[in-house]
Amino acid sequence: MRITVDGMERSFLVHPPPSYDGVTRAPIVFDFHGLSGNSNQQKNLSRWDDVADAEGFLAVYPKGVENAWNAGLCCGDGADDVAFVRAIITTLESEACIDPKRIYASGCSNGGGMSYKLACEAADVIAGVAPVDFDCVDGAGCGDCSPTRPVTVVQFRGTNDSLVPYEGSGPFAGARANFATWGELNLCTGSPEALPERSACDAYPACGTGAETVLCTVQNGSHCGSYASFMIPELAWKVLQRHALP
Repeated sequence: MRITVDGMERSFLVHPPPSYDGVTRAPIVFDFHGLSGNSNQQKNLSRWDDVADAEGFLAVYPKGVENAWNAGLCCGDGADDVAFVRAIITTLESEACIDPKRIYASGCSNGGGMSYKLACEAADVIAGVAPVDFDCVDGAGCGDCSPTRPVTVVQFRGTNDSLVPYEGSGPFAGARANFATWGELNLCTGSPEALPERSACDAYPACGTGAETVLCTVQNGSHCGSYASFMIPELAWKVLQRHALP
């Protein structure tokens, strides 16, 4: 599909599940490609279509300007990609049957950064995010991030990621520091504990308004290389589906 945002033609792909009938409101999962990628590449990489088919939600794959997202730190050529996502939601509300309280975002690398950007700046329309292999870079060390409410975040990070190191490097704070930052943003308390459904995932026991804040560590995982082996979309959906906008 194509829409015009800020005078620029933008595009996105929509994958409806077989169960979609245009009558029952369906959730949405946005999935953002990495830097230099595109919608079709991300669609083939992430396997979100398979989960959408099984669980009955729409998978949406937007395309960034010059194949990048203006998620902070770099890229996107100044495009207002948050406005783009809001415009997609408005379009789908008028042309499809969607559940506006159950809209989620994921993505890998620069696309993961975009999903964090939405958590920071569009918590009124995004119920939860599942970033893959990236830190929040909405300002230095996520310093400009100020969500209007606690937002469920389940992040996935590979320990052998050479592009966005697990331990952090340069502008990237690292998986654990990023996890702690979101623990603070989400008003979490207590010490993180392993999730019952996956021991490789740590979660704060309590966060504001019932939000979940989770870090899943993929041992020996490479940059954007663990979607199938770690079953990222399946696990992300188990967490995200528990949350809806108030």
